[in-house]
Amino acid sequence: MAIITRLERKSRRWEEVWNGDSEPVASIVAGRLEADGIRARIHASLSPYGVAAMSLGGSWTILVPAGKAERARDVLRENDEGHNLVESDDGGGLTENQRSTIRFALLFGLGIVLVLLVAAVKGA
Repeated sequence: MAIITRLERKSRRWEEVWNGDSEPVASIVAGRLEADGIRARIHASLSPYGVAAMSLGGSWTILVPAGKAERARDVLRENDEGHNLVESDDGGGLTENQRSTIRFALLFGLGIVLVLLVAAVKGA
């Protein structure tokens, strides 16, 4: 029996559709997508201490080709995986997390500037 492998095009864009904290569950969910004809990749984002990942936590992400992302999300919703879905970032701007991070960075920078100004005024 011949084994035929299909090379992935490097230019293919993959989109995140699912995120959870369990590798076995990620494998099952990816298998469900594959059963529906949607190619899926599992990507691990573990703690810096790979051996201790179970105790320190980690994140497992499922990626699918961008053109099949909405269909993949529909399949996951139909199979009670809606709570782990990663919704589409349609490119219409920043996500809420990105806005929060920028807001925090700006406020932190402003705080440092105020502390330096107060220190300069008291030193003068």
